[in-house]
Amino acid sequence: MTTQECHSRDRRIVEKIRTVLQANPTLGQHASLIEVSIEHSAIVVRGNLPTDGMKAELVPAIRRAGVLSQVNNCVLVVT
Repeated sequence: MTTQECHSRDRRIVEKIRTVLQANPTLGQHASLIEVSIEHSAIVVRGNLPTDGMKAELVPAIRRAGVLSQVNNCVLVVT
């Protein structure tokens, strides 16, 4: 796979995750506060959410997007 193909695949994965987060009834209104990136083949999520429950919902939501990669949840809970 070429570098360009890898970047294209990564963009599609990130967009798919963002779409799932926006559609999630719990996370949707806060999806704009979450940054999603791919670093060294792992999904990395950063940002702020208001509750621990929302932070805990991130990885299952990402899994529902069909992502099987490692997910690093670096989101902070800020009330």
